[in-house]
Amino acid sequence: MLRQIIQIGLPLILPFVIYGLWLKWARAKAIREGHDIIPPWNKGPWLLLFGAGVALTAAILIFTALGTGAPPDSIYHAPVLRDGVVEPGYFEPKK
Repeated sequence: MLRQIIQIGLPLILPFVIYGLWLKWARAKAIREGHDIIPPWNKGPWLLLFGAGVALTAAILIFTALGTGAPPDSIYHAPVLRDGVVEPGYFEPKK
């Protein structure tokens, strides 16, 4: 579950978190310098942020799929139930 949150959830919300932090900083700076115009929250680039999150999530999933795991020519052994205990599946290098 933690892996799915890190690989899917975190990259998807990261652009929104960065925008929120920037907006907070920009509002504080505008108030500190006495400007009348404060960046509004409801006028944010929401579609762009969502697109960036989806692109970042896709890039991480593609990198994970291509950069990790067993070699393509290895043999997969499925999980087996022996004496009431499940032995997990594993990859074995092809001989």
